Amino acid sequence: MDMNGFLIIDKKAGMSSYDVIRRLKRLRKFKKIGYIGTLDRNATGILPVAVNEGVKLIPFLENVEKEYRAKILLGVTTETQDIEGKVLSETPTEPFDRQVIEDILKGYLGKITQRVPVYSSKKVNRKPLYKWARSGVAVEPPVKEVEIFNITLLDYTHPYADVQVACSKGTYIRALASDLGEKLGCGATLFTLKRTKQGDFTENMGIDIDYFKIEQDLLNYLLPLEKVLQSSRGMIVETTLERFLRHGMPVPITGNAKDWRHGEVARLFSKEGKLIGIGMADLGSKTIKIKRLINY
Repeated sequence: MDMNGFLIIDKKAGMSSYDVIRRLKRLRKFKKIGYIGTLDRNATGILPVAVNEGVKLIPFLENVEKEYRAKILLGVTTETQDIEGKVLSETPTEPFDRQVIEDILKGYLGKITQRVPVYSSKKVNRKPLYKWARSGVAVEPPVKEVEIFNITLLDYTHPYADVQVACSKGTYIRALASDLGEKLGCGATLFTLKRTKQGDFTENMGIDIDYFKIEQDLLNYLLPLEKVLQSSRGMIVETTLERFLRHGMPVPITGNAKDWRHGEVARLFSKEGKLIGIGMADLGSKTIKIKRLINY
């Protein structure tokens, strides 16, 4: 049988995001497979992997809120802004007043500008920044705007600060750690990082990659397409209209169009409850226009 859906992997430290894909590919041939939101090699936590028709849902799952738990080591700076990198400085320092750290963290709330870390996969002139850095070429890393929705100091046992962050796509927690160290005047680096939430995918859904030993395990832990994007509205499409959808034609909005927002994403289901596709509401024509069709 064809496998369509998501595998929510709890990634271990020491493996790249693509290593996860390689491990899964050993168990089965997939027509399509891809993950959402790269995690650094030493980071752990939620890595959603889309298989086969699930890949079509990736664009609707990328721009979501993410949550992380980070342990930051104060008094040390590294080349990569995390503990994996070459140590650049060590500054012995007395413990800080907890309130001082909390006040700095509060300052990150809302929209902030971050400089992309030099050791990252962000491409400049068609080449990842880390490759420029390793070859010794100084390239100006780009600056980007991100948003911090929530940031909390969970624990502070000097020299470690445990911080929880809820943020937009593209936020570099390493850059936050480094900036915190600069503001404290002692430097800091990211010690550990765990992604605990990515949109609707939460920590308790994560499955250890070591649980996947045979092909059947993939099916056992597969999250079906019908269970994804649950925060988006669902709409049942009449069987007679399914054919129109399959030919790329819009279908009328069911119920009152006034209840919808223009451009709202909708999950379209058959009468049998199978996901047919993802559409968008067009209030001008009171229809749902198909964006991605699911083929079983």
